[in-house]
This record gives sequence, structure tokens and C-alpha cells, in this order.
Amino acid sequence: MPEKKLKLGIIGFGRIALAHANSIMDLHDDMELTAVATRQVEKAKNITEKFRVKRFYFDYHDLMNDREIEAVIVCLPNYLHHLVCIEAARAKKHILVEKPIAMNVIETDEMIKAAQEHGVTLMVGQSRRFSDAMKKIREQMLEEIGSPFRIDINFLVSFPQPPTDWWKSTEKAGGLVTLLQGSHSVDTVLWLLNKMPSTIFSISRSRNPLWEGEDEVDIVLGFDSGELATVHLSLNTSPYLHETILVGPEGTIRLFEYPTDKAFGFSYRLDFKGKTVLEGEQNPSLYTIQLKEFCEALREKRTPIASGAEVRNTMKVLDAIRKSDKEGRRIHLSA
Repeated sequence: MPEKKLKLGIIGFGRIALAHANSIMDLHDDMELTAVATRQVEKAKNITEKFRVKRFYFDYHDLMNDREIEAVIVCLPNYLHHLVCIEAARAKKHILVEKPIAMNVIETDEMIKAAQEHGVTLMVGQSRRFSDAMKKIREQMLEEIGSPFRIDINFLVSFPQPPTDWWKSTEKAGGLVTLLQGSHSVDTVLWLLNKMPSTIFSISRSRNPLWEGEDEVDIVLGFDSGELATVHLSLNTSPYLHETILVGPEGTIRLFEYPTDKAFGFSYRLDFKGKTVLEGEQNPSLYTIQLKEFCEALREKRTPIASGAEVRNTMKVLDAIRKSDKEGRRIHLSA
């Protein structure tokens, strides 16, 4: 056990914040949830009891001014990430912000600059990087199939109703599924290939009248070195289908993700060249492994996996995807 626990605050307590709070409980020897900022008073009371939170704030500025808190987890709607993370940096709080990091690369750059100027760490919640299956892919991909020349990702889920009001607004969500799910899938492609695409094309549709933004998207990414990647996103597909396929000169890797009955819990099956090499529930959770990385990076004074500066590339590609969709043409991305 470390001599001193990391004192954390969570800003915003919607759906995803529960996953982070549970992860803090998993890592209770290393950290504690010191405070929560939320406008939902009744929910805050339940939170303080369940997660043994010392105090809660109605106004997140009060949490920022709490000198005991060393780091914050920002679980607010997409459109608030930029403002709140900059304020957190100015308050000298280290930051773990939910994906997408921001609404666009301009906001992202301002967040990165603020973190650098005030000497704090900025990490992004690209949680899909932290599964045991993805770790195995990263470690053994080249040995098993060689350098992949094709990646196909299907991230197809069902949300008949918006789970929160801000999903209804294109302005607040930054569109909809492109940032919500595309931020995971595009990040996976860039992380596995470790390079940027040069050509981007995207087309979207919106089928559900309960929100304004896109809920069906197809994306093609082309790379100067010859690789192709496709990403298919949906909020209207039942049953759930989330799979990643990597094709290399020596064979194929397939990763299947399945939701469990736990909130934000997942099981995986990983096949190398037709043989299952990993199968079962992810334990500890993606969010626990992610938070452990955040905490260890702070203690070791190093840059974490999925730092703001690294995830800037993901946002740069997401900007180009939305531009392609809006203008109905291929976008050529400069280095």
C-alpha cells in the first residue's frame, strides 16, 4: 500500500461515472473518492453512502477549490469537456477525461496546452485499450499474422431511447455516434497501426427521430503505406455486435466483445488464425486497469497511455471524418 492515497474527485455523475466510481473502490488501497460534483442532489446522497464519499458539491467549481483533491475524473457531456478540463488544469488538478477528449482538435489543443502550462497530467478514457485481449493483440500481432494490411471494426449496438438528454442534441453531442463510438474505434485503428491515414471517407444516416445526430455511420481510412481500415457504427442494431478483425500476410485475428450483466462489464473472445486463445469476462474491468494506469503514471511522473497529446491524433481523424460526411467527399489528411 502506498504511503499516501491519491485523492480523487468525479465531476458529473451520469451513467459512465458509476464505472469510474466502482474502479476507485477496486483500487481502494491506492486511492479514494474524496468528492463528487453533481447537480442531482438525491443521486449525490446515494453516492456518498454507496461509495463512502466524504463530500459532494452542487457546483463543480467548489470541487476545483477543494485543496485535498489531487486529480479529477471528468464525466460530463461531450460539449463540456473543454471548458471544465481547462479549469481543472488551472486549479492544478490532474485530469482523466472521458472520451471523446473534446468536440474538435482546436479544443483538444487548448486542453493540452493548459495541462502543459500548469504542470498537470491529461489522460483520456480510451478504455478499450485496456482489455487483456487488446494487450495480447498488441504483444503478439506481428509474430502471429505479420503487419496487418486490413482492419475492420463493427461497433453495432442498440439504443432505442437516448439514455440521457444531451444525446438528443447535435450541438451538445458533436453529432452523435461518430464521437460516441467512433472515438473508441478510430483510436483502436490508430493505436494498432501506429500511423495516421492519408485518405478518409465517411457517410452517415439518422434513423431515430428521438435525436438530431447521426446513428448509422460507415468510415473508410486509407494509409499511404497500403493499409485499409473500415469502421461501421450503429445505435440501431440488436443483438449487440462488436468485433475487430485484423488481416495480415500470415493470417487473421478476430476479437469479439460481449456485454455482461454488470454495468459497463465486458467479456471477450480472441481468435488467432481460427484458434481461440482467450475467452471470458474481463476482470478487473477496463476502467479499473485504466485508472490504475492513470494513478501509476502520476506516481512515476511519466506520461500515461492515452495521454491528451497522443489522443490528439484520434480527434484529428474524427474531425476529418465529420468533414467528409458533411461535404460528401474524400478528405486528404496531411501529416
